[in-house]
Amino acid sequence: MTVAVRLRGVGRARALAALGVLAAGALAMGCSSEAVPMPDPSLLSALGTAQALQHRADELEDMGEVDRAVVEARRVLDVPFPAGAAEREDVRLDAHGRIAELELARGGLEAADAALEAGLSEGTRDSYFHARLGGGRGRVLRARAAALRATGDEVGARAASEAALVALEESIAENQRVLASMGVRADG
Repeated sequence: MTVAVRLRGVGRARALAALGVLAAGALAMGCSSEAVPMPDPSLLSALGTAQALQHRADELEDMGEVDRAVVEARRVLDVPFPAGAAEREDVRLDAHGRIAELELARGGLEAADAALEAGLSEGTRDSYFHARLGGGRGRVLRARAAALRATGDEVGARAASEAALVALEESIAENQRVLASMGVRADG
């Protein structure tokens, strides 16, 4: 099972609740008469560490200390996971996305793009987290288009805007593939 560790807004609250429900449910099932495997404590500790680091990054960002927030978000990439834990990839991709968000917030288009590229190169399968990086690429390209527009480079701005639209469409397509793989049809 894959657990989201870091999402903004309502999605983040749901992800954190899901982590709690997963842990509580596993503990409750472990107390039943049926033999249900308990979650690996090292996996829960890795997820908890990543979650706490992301909360630290959030708080530092709220305090206006974006440089320190980036450092905390980067620490997530060093969290050790048990061998073979599928959640490791999702947590790492999410961290790359968060680093890109922070870099973009401080105007670091190149650093944001580098974080996104690092994450995209690590992805091994279609997932929300991988698609999120593609969406982040679209946001970086939109910011680049705005910067070019501000300097009067309409041709460059148009090219960046077109590239942003492509990146965002690719993110949508990947999310649609994830939904389809779970049996969710686009027409409802």
